[in-house]
Amino acid sequence: MSERLRYSGIYPVLYAFWDRDGRIDREQMRLQVEHCIAAGAHGIAVLGLVTEVHKMDVNERLELVELVGELIGGRIPYAVTVGEPTVAGQIAFSRAARAAGADWVILQPPSIKGFSEKQLIGFFGQVADGLDGLGVGIQNNPVNLDVFLSVPGLVALARNHPNITLLKGEGYSVDIARVIEETGGHFDVFGGHGGKEFPALMRSGGAGLIPAPDCLPVQVRMFELFRQNTPAALAEAERLHKEILPLIVYMTHAVPTLLTYGKRLFAAKLGILDPVDRSPAAEPTAFGLSETKRFGEELDILERSLRKPLAA
Repeated sequence: MSERLRYSGIYPVLYAFWDRDGRIDREQMRLQVEHCIAAGAHGIAVLGLVTEVHKMDVNERLELVELVGELIGGRIPYAVTVGEPTVAGQIAFSRAARAAGADWVILQPPSIKGFSEKQLIGFFGQVADGLDGLGVGIQNNPVNLDVFLSVPGLVALARNHPNITLLKGEGYSVDIARVIEETGGHFDVFGGHGGKEFPALMRSGGAGLIPAPDCLPVQVRMFELFRQNTPAALAEAERLHKEILPLIVYMTHAVPTLLTYGKRLFAAKLGILDPVDRSPAAEPTAFGLSETKRFGEELDILERSLRKPLAA
């Protein structure tokens, strides 16, 4: 058996940028991918809520997966969220993602209420059994999704299906710490929710973060500091977290907030001054835009301060 690949670091999940005709804007997506790679991203992810996956049909999702895979061109690892509602659908989409360059997939539970935990474990297990040779992760998000696994359920999943080796764990940091401990570190655990609990995740043995790209240079620096693991480096990581936490809380208040204001904050970094919204979308307000501008200016100052290289 070949040695297992381990994944870690900051994997920004990309925004979807649209042109005036409502199609995926290739040039704006290219700018986003290049920005993320230049900012030091350890990988790139797509088809999360940030990517407006809930507003796409399957053909658009496949188009985006193929486009981003082409734009990355194998330079850094590539992760794709898979949310098809059936076992066969998830296997087929995952194989298409692999053909487009994906290194691993993040299986999302079907949004059908009434699943027992045993059925959900079986669902994920059947998909994983059909994906030999591809990294397999699970998205477990008790905050934003109706269907999720408990800590004992995640432990059972790791025991019954050892080829599921990654977890996008978006629950309470204390629960994530239990999963890491009770599975003996089986999962490479990536946090979400913009990184609100990023330091706690790293202290518990987490592997990294899958946030929106808004604060990417800062969170890359934080990861490097956590990896240094000296008292001075950890103190600096905590300081940076406190600097960006108000912005993270503001943007992650709700998904429409992130897609209205977070997307505009990030688009400004790319020189995109008027990003196109895909309906239905929340209308930005004058106050919301002024707060976003203020946060953006503060973030620019913080990012400029990071240009000094880390001490060895």
